[in-house]
Amino acid sequence: MHKFFTLFKKDHEIIYPTELENSYKVLKKNIGVGSFAIVKECIDKKTGESYALKILTKKSIKGRENLLDTELDVLKKVDHPNIVKQKDIYESKEGVFIVTELASGGELFNQLLLKGSYTERDAANLVKQILEGVAYLHDQEVVHRDLKPENLLFKDKTENAKLMITDFGLSKIMKDDNDILMTACGTPGYVAPEILLQTGHGKPVDIWSIGVITYILLCGYTPFWGEDQITLFENIKAGFYEYEEDYWSDISDLAKDLIDRMLTFNPAQRITAHQALQHGWFKSATNVDILENVKKNFSARETFKKAIHLVQGVNRMRKIIGNSGTENSSENEKL
Repeated sequence: MHKFFTLFKKDHEIIYPTELENSYKVLKKNIGVGSFAIVKECIDKKTGESYALKILTKKSIKGRENLLDTELDVLKKVDHPNIVKQKDIYESKEGVFIVTELASGGELFNQLLLKGSYTERDAANLVKQILEGVAYLHDQEVVHRDLKPENLLFKDKTENAKLMITDFGLSKIMKDDNDILMTACGTPGYVAPEILLQTGHGKPVDIWSIGVITYILLCGYTPFWGEDQITLFENIKAGFYEYEEDYWSDISDLAKDLIDRMLTFNPAQRITAHQALQHGWFKSATNVDILENVKKNFSARETFKKAIHLVQGVNRMRKIIGNSGTENSSENEKL
């Protein structure tokens, strides 16, 4: 939280621009905290409607202003029910304040684990919403580049709440269809092989990420796994994954076919968002309840990840002691 000290008064209240305070009542509790921003809920004084207020200090993003510029450019362009929309933006000498739609329903997987039942058809509905949002982005020549469950939030907590795509900090607006992006970006586990291989990338990287998300939505664990980031990346670059019979026997062949098309190694041959939306799975997904398997596998993998991180932490501590306080590890950091 030290990154935000220039925005705080002595009594620890944030100094908001007058124009913002005239239009919104900002609640004190943080609803999100990131590397460069905090998010609070704010209420429109005229309508009483709730929104999200993203607060960034200029000091915290110094040298990374391009990420903010990109996010603002994207938010200004988009208007789609499955994408969080910008409403207002304010700026002061110390910070930038972005008012967007409030997705108060929680993260995709967190809400999934709270369900009483969950079928392949439910998973298909969620994937379809993600694809509809991404198809729209791609039509606007925007590549998200960081699609992952944490960036997929439900609009509210109602049973049939819309799923919304958020966080455009790593997005890129492509000037033409031939633009090839070379910057390494994304989140380990969801990143496409062409990013790791640095062969140039574009819209297909989003489809790969959706393929990984779809796989997890149907079984509870990831198609690519590694005890550390190096091993994980090697497995992704190999492009090999499988459908274990114990967990995939009840999942339809059409579901697996769509995943295969989204996880096609060659990006030029990978299915597009619009093509994926026409896939037969969305009409024929079964009503077999898969919640038990998904919950069990998701919880087991989370426990395993925590155990691995604990071992890595112990090993790092040993290295620190052995090297008189020197620490060079950067495992599991965002690209």
